[in-house]
Amino acid sequence: MDIRPIKSKRTTEIILEQIKGLIVKGELCAGDRLLTENELAERFEVSRTSVREALAALSLTGILEIRQGGGIFVKANASNAIIEPLTFILLLEKDKLQNILEVRKALEVEAAGLAAQRRKEEDLAILKELIEQMEADLPEAKNSEALDLKFHLTLAKATDNPLLDRMMNTVQEIMGQTLQVTRALWMSATAGTTARLLEDHRSIYETIRDQNADLARRLTYEHLRKVEMEFSKYKDEDEE
Repeated sequence: MDIRPIKSKRTTEIILEQIKGLIVKGELCAGDRLLTENELAERFEVSRTSVREALAALSLTGILEIRQGGGIFVKANASNAIIEPLTFILLLEKDKLQNILEVRKALEVEAAGLAAQRRKEEDLAILKELIEQMEADLPEAKNSEALDLKFHLTLAKATDNPLLDRMMNTVQEIMGQTLQVTRALWMSATAGTTARLLEDHRSIYETIRDQNADLARRLTYEHLRKVEMEFSKYKDEDEE
């Protein structure tokens, strides 16, 4: 386990970040028992007081469970406790549309690559069914927004990375709150939009099926960039 000695005035804060980092990287998992307070102090080369303060803070935020006389353990929902502050930050930024779209693009492009590498047959079955539903939904495209959302969240689940899955769900939820009306109008009212999106989704699905991670990333980037440009133009016209 990569625990580095700490030589700083902000010892408690750095201990917090190192332990959270170990959880995010998967070096500490739900149910794992940490070293004792004394052992952590020795490894970090800090006082027991600093370690105790850091552990208490991680316990209060729901990341660790301190059992009296039984040790210190990573809680089952530790990743949620790490994600929730990010959710709060994104909510504060929700009026800055470009920031949210950039976060979404960064997450979804990598998710597509990982999904291509790790997808299971059941993931492919769901994605294929969604493509068929998109086809059946044309030309009225009454369900295009919901199907688009399901497609991208299925990609997130196919990464087999619960943290990335949760982050993408969080970003999509905030986008839904912020853009719901305008996005729905754009997807339903713009001629040919849903047909073009269907072809994008079909191409992405094929790269996932063929396990072509690099192409999956590139097509997803191009797809999201196209969506951003068209949506921004429609939104600007709507606000005039």
